[in-house]
Amino acid sequence: MNTDNKSNAGPRRWIVLLITGAFLGIALILVTLEIIHRNIIPVAVNQQKYIISAEAALLGVVLTESLAQIASRTMHERANKIFTARFRIMIRITGYLIAIVSVISILASNPTLGISAGAIAGVVIAFATQNIIGNMLAAMTILNTHMVQIGEEITVSGVKGVVVDMTLAHVIVNVDDDVVYIPNTLMVSQTVRRKRRTNMLEKYK
Repeated sequence: MNTDNKSNAGPRRWIVLLITGAFLGIALILVTLEIIHRNIIPVAVNQQKYIISAEAALLGVVLTESLAQIASRTMHERANKIFTARFRIMIRITGYLIAIVSVISILASNPTLGISAGAIAGVVIAFATQNIIGNMLAAMTILNTHMVQIGEEITVSGVKGVVVDMTLAHVIVNVDDDVVYIPNTLMVSQTVRRKRRTNMLEKYK
């Protein structure tokens, strides 16, 4: 019971930080805009682009790092360390690209520039995350169709072994004294061979 509370404390703490950081960041930007609108501080009016872009960048960093920590601490029990690290990197790349695009758009005061930078960022993100997203979707397919189960002997692309674990990225198979990580996308795109199950409820699964 205490272990569960401790494991949930980490994500909850970062969720609180995420909400607090978002609230404070947005509030800071709104206060700055109000000061500029009322011309309370003349220097702020002259440097408004730089001040707001700096605040937007700070908000982006806080939100990105909070999301990365939430994802990391939530997934570390469900996925292997490599996949968790890659997913955390994906969140950071996405978050920082969005922050950079926002800052460029504010500094340039040019919506067209912001749209163009956003399109380029979208293409980069798509190429960087296609394998990760593909493996996650394939994992859902494997679990929903009961294609394989832990403890079963399977053969995929000439690899024959016993399934010992299934993660969001791989199906882990023991082959003699070796461990083989088969990407989930390969599991759904190649022929998978296993023995027929004897349980009547799963006979044709």
